[in-house]
Amino acid sequence: MFEGAETKLQDARTAIKRLQALVKPPLATNIQIKSGPSGVSGDVVGTDDPVAFSEAFSSCVAQIRSVGDAVLVTSRNQTKIEEREKRWPGFKNWRKEKISECRSDELMKFIDARRNDDLHEGDRCLSFTMHPYNFSSERVGAALPPGAALRVSGTGAYWIFPDTPDERHPYVVQDGSVFTAAIINPPTMHKGEPLPSTDPVTVCAMAEKYYTELLREVRRLFK
Repeated sequence: MFEGAETKLQDARTAIKRLQALVKPPLATNIQIKSGPSGVSGDVVGTDDPVAFSEAFSSCVAQIRSVGDAVLVTSRNQTKIEEREKRWPGFKNWRKEKISECRSDELMKFIDARRNDDLHEGDRCLSFTMHPYNFSSERVGAALPPGAALRVSGTGAYWIFPDTPDERHPYVVQDGSVFTAAIINPPTMHKGEPLPSTDPVTVCAMAEKYYTELLREVRRLFK
């Protein structure tokens, strides 16, 4: 029962492990180059690869939110909702209660909104800061097209190639720099209690825990 939700839960856990593997102790320097949407940032984590970290965080949010869809069923699939109600009387009322709970919970609203923003708009909610301590432009390699320009942002150094479909060249070697990542306007509460941290990994882990408990509850109630 709910095999699809179990599969998505395992996907979410795999995504979180991949995100955790990219985390390093945060290290600040006197020089800080920031990038990302404006707003209040949450707690930071360190990473050596901001590009991979951003992709892994996006994957975490998407996989975690998919667990909820698999358990609760989206409103677009009324046929499946009716089938579950017929098989497990009381499912529709339970589903309605849990959807209301998710919509009133700060953490779960964040996961839902961020998944939709990323999926439909390409918007990311992470802010990165580059902390260089031994940076030299001589170590970034030669620019290939004429007129290419070297740029530096909170996610590192990269080339801009003019008049090409792919203007932003893959990131150059970031030896001599470390990075920190934080969530812009992160959730701070969950189930009426403050989150232990607002860093990206903790936020994802707490949301995954919620859906793990949700899956256990639905299996217990509707055997």
